[in-house]
Amino acid sequence: MMSSQKMDRGGEDGKAFTESQLNSAKWAESFAWNARSVPSQYDPVQLKTRKTRISCSCIDWWNTRSNLFCCFFDCVSCYAGNNVFDATDPDVWREQLQNSNPATPDSMKGLWWLKDNIAHEKLVTIFNDANFEGTFNEDGTDGYGSWNRPLQDNWSRDFSFFGHILAATAKSSGSKATGRMNFKDGICTTHTNGGRGLQIVYRINDDEWWKVHYDGNPGEEGEQDINYMYKWLKVLDKDGNKTMHWEEWETLATDPLPNKNCGASWFPLWPCCLGMEKSLENMVRPNKKQIIRFKH
Repeated sequence: MMSSQKMDRGGEDGKAFTESQLNSAKWAESFAWNARSVPSQYDPVQLKTRKTRISCSCIDWWNTRSNLFCCFFDCVSCYAGNNVFDATDPDVWREQLQNSNPATPDSMKGLWWLKDNIAHEKLVTIFNDANFEGTFNEDGTDGYGSWNRPLQDNWSRDFSFFGHILAATAKSSGSKATGRMNFKDGICTTHTNGGRGLQIVYRINDDEWWKVHYDGNPGEEGEQDINYMYKWLKVLDKDGNKTMHWEEWETLATDPLPNKNCGASWFPLWPCCLGMEKSLENMVRPNKKQIIRFKH
C-alpha cells in the first residue's frame, strides 16, 4: 500500500509525498555532498595537451565540421530518427520549450549549450525533459531528489562523423542521464557505469552550471582530481528568449574553424601537421548544422 506524509515544501501549504518520493529524497541526501566544493576557477583541463590525446588525430574524424564518411550520414540519421537543423535559429526549439515537464523548476528550464565539451554534443533541454522524484520545492531551491532523462531526445550533436556516431549510440543503447539532486546547494550528480560520484554538476547561477569529472568517487583516491570540466550555459530561457550567452554561441557556430591547414575542406589527412592544442580548439568549436531527434 502506498503511504504518504506531509512535509514542509518551501513555505507552501503542506503537501503529501509518496513513499517513492521520500525514498528518492533519502537516497539523494545520503550522497557525500560535502566531500567536494565548487572549483575556485573554471579550468577546462581536457583542452590541455597533458590531459587529452586524440586517437588517429591525423585523420579528420574528430572535428565538428568533418565530412568524413558523409555518404553514410543519411543512413545513420534514418536509423537514429534524426533531422538536420540550423543551430542559430532559436525558433526550432519553441515546441520543446513549450512542452517541458511541469515539475521542472522554472529556473532550470531552457536550452543549454555544452560549452568546451570535446564530445560532439552541443544543445540540450536538459531539465525540461527530465523526470524528477523527491521532496524538493517548486522553486528548486530546497530539498533532495533523483532525476533522469533519455540521451536520444532533444539532444543535439554536431553534423559530423563523431556526432552521427554519438546519435546512433544513443539510439541503440537507450541510455539515460540519471543522478541525484541537492536542490538546496544547487548540485547534481550524473551517473555512468564508471561510478556513482565521478561526475558532479554545480549551479553557478540560473544561466550557468559547471560539469566536473573527477578521477575517483568520494572516499576514493583521486576524489579531488579533475580530469574534465565544461559549462552548461543557458542560451534560451524557458520562453525561448535569447540569454546573454546566445551571441557567443551563434558567433562560434558561424565563424570558421580557428585552425586549418591546406586541404581542410576536402582532404581527410589535412590535420596531420596540426598540433594537439590547435586540434582541441577545433574540437569544441560548434557546427552551425546540428542533428537531433526532437520528441513531440
